[in-house]
Amino acid sequence: MDKKDIDTKRLFIFLLVITFALFAYQTYLLLFRPSTPPQEKPKQVQKDESVPQLMLGSFREAQKPSETLSYRLGDFSIKISPQGGKVVSWVDEKYGKDLVTSTEKKLGVYPLEIFTGDPQKDVELNFSPYQVQGSDREISMTLQGNGWFVRKRLVYDGERIKLYIEEQGLGPIWVNVGTPLEEDSFYTHVGPVLEQDGSVKRIDIKDVEGRQSIKGDIKFAGVESRYYFKGLVGNIPQVVIYRLEGDHSLVVVRYSQPLILYMGAKDYGRLRVLGLSEVLDYGTLRIIVKPLFVFMYWIYEHLHSWVFSILVLTLLVRLIVFPLTYKSTVSMMRLSELAPKMQELREKYKDDPVKFQEELMKLYAEAGFNPMSGCLPILLQIPIFFALYKVLTITAELQLASFLWIPSLAQKDPYYLLPILMGVTMIAQQWVSPAPDKSQNLMMYVTSVVFTFLFASFPSGLVLYWTFNNILNIVQSYVIKRFLLKEEPKRGKRGKKR
Repeated sequence: MDKKDIDTKRLFIFLLVITFALFAYQTYLLLFRPSTPPQEKPKQVQKDESVPQLMLGSFREAQKPSETLSYRLGDFSIKISPQGGKVVSWVDEKYGKDLVTSTEKKLGVYPLEIFTGDPQKDVELNFSPYQVQGSDREISMTLQGNGWFVRKRLVYDGERIKLYIEEQGLGPIWVNVGTPLEEDSFYTHVGPVLEQDGSVKRIDIKDVEGRQSIKGDIKFAGVESRYYFKGLVGNIPQVVIYRLEGDHSLVVVRYSQPLILYMGAKDYGRLRVLGLSEVLDYGTLRIIVKPLFVFMYWIYEHLHSWVFSILVLTLLVRLIVFPLTYKSTVSMMRLSELAPKMQELREKYKDDPVKFQEELMKLYAEAGFNPMSGCLPILLQIPIFFALYKVLTITAELQLASFLWIPSLAQKDPYYLLPILMGVTMIAQQWVSPAPDKSQNLMMYVTSVVFTFLFASFPSGLVLYWTFNNILNIVQSYVIKRFLLKEEPKRGKRGKKR
């Protein structure tokens, strides 16, 4: 077993490990869809007659909003229906997404509907005509009933939208947050999310039978999907989660003045201002994913480019593992000095492979060489690889991050040019350190092709990371062999003379 044999085996083992890990991770997500580590269940009351009734059915579905009034508060274009004073469209203009879902439109239940628990009053509150007034700073919806009065106000202060509800003669008010967007749920949790007693809890709607009432110190509550969140923030005394037909979820919050309303993308810059950064679903690897995301966002804030953020991360990882890579390369040079003795052992024990391996390991031990030492730099990068994979699948801002012909780093390359380039860099690595025979070279080339097809469906940001990592690896190998290791053989000889 010579230096090239070990180099080839290391690379092949790494490729097998990462391929298996990728498929295992995808399968794990598909079967179990984990979003957070195991956590205690929220404090809840399963039966509470005071919670509001949604009045779902043919009557509600027949009361489709007709007239709408359009307004703009910050990044959000809003359409209000005077009939019921409800939100029938809420578009996050930065991301071009309407947060009013198809489920809400189908059922006729919309965000900002209010309930009291009195069916007669609730019908009037949600289907009577409101007086609506608005500007670029405030939208107000007013309704005068028989012995009662209500006014809903959305007030924009330049950073946040606050919801104020003024009432007389109604008692406790409940506010409908709505249902989550219908997004790909392969990567993240979709459904109710809240922060209670300082801990974020994500509720699997399949665990809810009909409805679930949660009381306690609740900082925020709402519904989330992969890239979007709809919720209320403040001192919330109670939340009710409804399980709708088709396992859809809907969240209603008991109002306490004032509350901050957020309906938009999980944009870290926005969420951080509101103290909602924990809305981001870092998943089971959060101990790695969260600091990695915060670091990348810090780079983004300074360089104003997610591409540069990924490249800086890649460069930093290579610099961190450089001492190990250098040590591994020096170790491989020492191995070349053992070639004559290795050949002697091969000839001596050509009919006894087991004995040959035993003697070879003794020779390695005497020379201070560990044949697996070169795997450590690669293994250290695997957690970073999977953490970056998670970051790319939860970061809304990356939807807007383009790179040359690629419209979004969060999506796959529509033309597959970047995965092909990545495959070329993998082949180039084989040219730098070719295998000793044609069959091994062929195996490495085939592996490069397999990886090209595997990465073709991955987020472009991840493919960019791996491509740049390959390029840095090629440059690093050249620099080490061309400049840094020139004196190593001489040092070894001087050491022997002493």
